Amino acid sequence: MPLQTHEVHVATDSSEEIDDQLAMLYLRTVDVPMNLTFIFTGTSNITGDQSLKEFTDTFEPHIPIWTPRTRRETVRNVTLTTLETYKHSGPHNPDYFLQIAPMKNYTGHNLEVNQKYILAGDFKSDSPSFNMAGSEALTMKFYEQGKLVDISSHHMATMRFNEELLSKFTGPFNEYIVFTAFKLAFGRMHPKCPVAKKFAEGLVNPDVGRGVNYTSVMTIAKNLDAPAWQVVWPRLDESKKYFDDIFGDDWTDTNGSILKLDYICEILHWINVKATGNGDADLFLENGGEVFYSDFTVDTIPELLKPSWEYFKANASKLIDCFNPVYDLFAAYVMVGYIKGSQGGDPRPGRGRISHSVTDFQKNIVREF
Repeated sequence: MPLQTHEVHVATDSSEEIDDQLAMLYLRTVDVPMNLTFIFTGTSNITGDQSLKEFTDTFEPHIPIWTPRTRRETVRNVTLTTLETYKHSGPHNPDYFLQIAPMKNYTGHNLEVNQKYILAGDFKSDSPSFNMAGSEALTMKFYEQGKLVDISSHHMATMRFNEELLSKFTGPFNEYIVFTAFKLAFGRMHPKCPVAKKFAEGLVNPDVGRGVNYTSVMTIAKNLDAPAWQVVWPRLDESKKYFDDIFGDDWTDTNGSILKLDYICEILHWINVKATGNGDADLFLENGGEVFYSDFTVDTIPELLKPSWEYFKANASKLIDCFNPVYDLFAAYVMVGYIKGSQGGDPRPGRGRISHSVTDFQKNIVREF
């Protein structure tokens, strides 16, 4: 008896980081019958239409129509749309909805979900999840219906690549994995980003948030054998200016975030010296006494950072554990667990995947690709 084909809708801010695109590739090729609708929400920098076009131009041509594991063609309908179109059409009635992007105050007035509404992030938490921004009414709707599943942001942040998982991605998917790690090591959240006051400090200070950028840069330093004595010329001016630009001149650094950002900048300065061979180079002074922002693409890398980009690519094999967490790929993996559970009449496979360790995740998802 053939397995039921499930209707699955996914809200994505594809282009912000690479894990959205990896999640979409996984859902397009995993050996589970689905009709898929991907809803491009856009980001603080680009519209939903621009995000959709970027995906179709860069990634769509590299998505196979067969599952690599079984070599069997995946028969499924795939629709690409934007949030603006989605919220003015409908009604929509998927079996599963996966939210891996902020929903920009979409209330779900024309959306009903049959099985589960899965949120990549914490529904309620002392530290607000990025995907909850503008999603309060929508997530509350499905919480009250008993259909909301939220996935711990802290746990998702532990999900990483290993060599075998990385090998599943080729072409632009692989290139952007490396580039995203580089961009988020060298680039800070722009002070004018709408969520900078909520998240920028926590990205560079583990005492405030998850500190993923700080952790990645310190791991990069370890893997590239950066000398511990490197942090001897504090770059407090650049670090202080960054937080002043976000919070104002009267901001008081009660969490030691300026020093944490200073450590990051010193490691990046060291990488630049290694990349250029110029011990007198001062990366941040040459950038006008400012940090770099993560608003560049692989085609618009600042000239000052290009030597470091080449050095980073050349050493990529040493940096796999420094690559950014695969939050959204893990969220898609959790949703597939729920679908598989529903096919077998057992809800535990989905619920169990929420607490899977990074080792469990890597082992299972490699088999499913």
